[in-house]
Amino acid sequence: MTIAALKSIFIGVGGSMILAIFCSTFIAMDKILFILPVFIAFNGAMTGYRMVEVMKTRIKNIPLFSFVLGMGGGALTFVAVNFALNFAMQSTWSLMGNNVLLNITDLFIYMTVSGITSYLGAKLAVRYFNL
Repeated sequence: MTIAALKSIFIGVGGSMILAIFCSTFIAMDKILFILPVFIAFNGAMTGYRMVEVMKTRIKNIPLFSFVLGMGGGALTFVAVNFALNFAMQSTWSLMGNNVLLNITDLFIYMTVSGITSYLGAKLAVRYFNL
């Protein structure tokens, strides 16, 4: 995996986290976790598009590579959100009684949504750049 692919993943994960943090100022955390797959879908598509934009013809199997890249982005987003939730629970949430944790189903949802939309974003980039 190249630096460009890693940058694409971290841009997607960072975008999802920034959107979640922004929305946490005016939406409750359990509602944010419900709409987080929408953020992941948008950033997954951006990951696939960015990957094709940067690497263009250096990728042999664009659909498979973009799907796997998107699934990795979804898994990293799951880890980042779980870390943020555990950190928040240790500081203030335990006092408020809100115990919201992610489970393995959320991991599969995040990975699937990010993988599919990354594939679609890469497909859009292939059409745009005539590859």
